[in-house]
Amino acid sequence: MLHRLIEEFHTVNWSLDIAERYRELMDDEEHHSDESDVPIYWKEDREPTIDKLVDEVVEMLENYRGKDYNRDANVILSESKFMLKVGRNVFSGTVDQIRQNDNGEFTLLDFKSSKFPPNQTFLDVDYQFGLYSLACWKGVFKLPDGTMKMLEIPPDKLRIVYYHLRDHIPYKRNGKGFQAGDERGDPRKFTSRTRDQLKVLKRDVGAIASNINRGVFPRNPGTINCPACAYSAICIGDSRIDGLSAHQIKSIETLNLPMEEAA
Repeated sequence: MLHRLIEEFHTVNWSLDIAERYRELMDDEEHHSDESDVPIYWKEDREPTIDKLVDEVVEMLENYRGKDYNRDANVILSESKFMLKVGRNVFSGTVDQIRQNDNGEFTLLDFKSSKFPPNQTFLDVDYQFGLYSLACWKGVFKLPDGTMKMLEIPPDKLRIVYYHLRDHIPYKRNGKGFQAGDERGDPRKFTSRTRDQLKVLKRDVGAIASNINRGVFPRNPGTINCPACAYSAICIGDSRIDGLSAHQIKSIETLNLPMEEAA
């Protein structure tokens, strides 16, 4: 719904009533969502929760549309679907926004509203952003008129932005180095990819996809992902390769790539 509102800023009306439109989209999403198998759970008295959500959205998006770098942006694609072939596998997805800059280069923005943004190291090696960069160079995108087109934007002409919308929410009280009403900082976290990085990415993704197709899912234990994993109860064994065949073990070995090479 946040993405839809941002898209409507750039394509319909910068002055739309954020709270009213957000509530309309919320009602539409709840009753007409394509993801009908994903339920929305509310407390019995849901209005206070909805009111809090609306207040946060208004703060985020009022400050989003108040920035010249957003209002003056030349947005060439918004919520655009793409397809990309990597080896034998075809990937599809949606990019939030692509802007063309005055210098002829481009910026791809990915809007996020999570509580905390990732650190720079994560952004610089994240597969999602690598695939976005590769798609802008070698993939095809769906245009507003329904046709498909290659953008052919080489990686050295593309910046990628993790846009942390919650940084637009002002502080509620004074603190060290900031005052109540100040925004939390620049919401834009920049990264990019080189041609060499995309070459490594293609090899990595090919190896991972190959293992998935063979039904090989090596354990990757960690304090962050394990507590949230639905399969933790059956993910047992002292080694990541316990119980796998020699053929499967060989497949896993192809994933042991040096991190500094990917970075």
